[in-house]
Amino acid sequence: MKKKIPISLILFFSISVTGQVQLISETKITDMALHFDGSKISGTRSSNSILSSSYDYKFGQQISAHGDCVATYKHYVLMTWYKGGKGVRNMMLTRYDTKTGAMATIEFPHRHTGFQNQWWIGESHNTIGIGVSPLDGTIHLLFDMHAYGTNRPSDRSLSQDYFRYAYSKKNAADVSDADFTLSQFVEDKLGDYTHLSLNGKENYSVFSEFTYPKFFKNNKGDLFFSMRKGGSSNGGYHFAKYDANTSSWSNFIKFADENAKNYEQAYNWGMYGRLKYVGNKIRIGFQRRLLNTGDKYLYQNGFYYAYSDDQSGETSWKNHQGTPISLPLRDTQEIFVFEPGDLVQTIQKDKVFMVRGFDWTVTDRGDVHIIGLVKDNQYNVTKKVHTYKPAGAKEFITTTDFSGASTLYTFGNNIYIIGLNRSGRVFIEKSEGGTNNFIKIYEAKSGIRFRHGKAHINEGKLYYYMMEQTVTGDQRPLFLHIIDLDIAQ
Repeated sequence: MKKKIPISLILFFSISVTGQVQLISETKITDMALHFDGSKISGTRSSNSILSSSYDYKFGQQISAHGDCVATYKHYVLMTWYKGGKGVRNMMLTRYDTKTGAMATIEFPHRHTGFQNQWWIGESHNTIGIGVSPLDGTIHLLFDMHAYGTNRPSDRSLSQDYFRYAYSKKNAADVSDADFTLSQFVEDKLGDYTHLSLNGKENYSVFSEFTYPKFFKNNKGDLFFSMRKGGSSNGGYHFAKYDANTSSWSNFIKFADENAKNYEQAYNWGMYGRLKYVGNKIRIGFQRRLLNTGDKYLYQNGFYYAYSDDQSGETSWKNHQGTPISLPLRDTQEIFVFEPGDLVQTIQKDKVFMVRGFDWTVTDRGDVHIIGLVKDNQYNVTKKVHTYKPAGAKEFITTTDFSGASTLYTFGNNIYIIGLNRSGRVFIEKSEGGTNNFIKIYEAKSGIRFRHGKAHINEGKLYYYMMEQTVTGDQRPLFLHIIDLDIAQ
């Protein structure tokens, strides 16, 4: 009888490693994840795409292993995805047991509804966010939304389906594999697990027009989520906290609201970033999309950052200098940090492009790091920007001596860049918080090539959930890498 060799041992020898950072396991989650493999459409309607054998899309091709799609709970990893292909599109939830290697998957009746309820056009904004409450073991899903309401889409086809929320019974997150089934989730009505509100009371003005669901937890184990309410150039982030004692969500806390022009501002503006719980506080960082069609910015501009000294985030918000601010925020100048657009030469209308490469994080001791990419479309100059403030410092430091990244992560007092190299394989860079001294600590040199993914760090381990690159079509494999970051606990 042949002895089975763990895949982590096989792959260890094909990985360049500094220190003890190493791959623990590689697991295939599915072969059937939905991917938009067709052509990008330019308008708002496309009847031609109905007959297309591939899956055309509006914004981007990613929909599985995309968004806030991976969470950890005890020794489990929970991952969301949509089932391919184009004619299927069911929402899926897979739980992976890191102790046994077993998986259990739930298929929901809900199917990806596509761009403005045209199922035949893929919509990359409509991700499936997942959060697990460590206080009662409930699973929460927010999914398939892009600012829907009575007039979006214009045919009013989602006027009764504008908010999409699913939640489980208590302790569903760690039931046995055999019991990890759809029956763990609470029905809205018979056979329907999609709820139109958080606590069972419908309220169109409160729950319409949401996009970008993202979950986070504070040190007490309280589960939160945030979403942007409103459109690209007028939307603000709202967030809510789950009460495990009452199995209910709080009212929304509005960090910013829609339509700033209604509150003595010169222009409406929208937020592109997120709330996080890092450095032992609830914090926010974003770029602004100002509805000023005459300035040099094509879409976003600026770095903006604030934090709360209240574990609930309801009060005690301050800018980076510690000056109190009031919510909802109206004037972004109150929390302004830096303008990357000033690093390029052009002053022509719509020539500064700042859409990609933005993120931020804060270490446990309070080092603040913000990254972004600014492109001068007049002179064809691109600069990768890292703006950071060491703990205790009064001002930020900005450098363009930075290799760039799409996302920043933190654990303890280190910050990490985690991504895929040009070959489509995982690499990790680390810097001590409060510095710009990134060094590569891990890079896979062979093995499967990946197209994109979502990373999550918990208790010194990296959980990297990725889509395979080399497979074609609208059904593609997803994998989970678990990597030990060699962090002292």
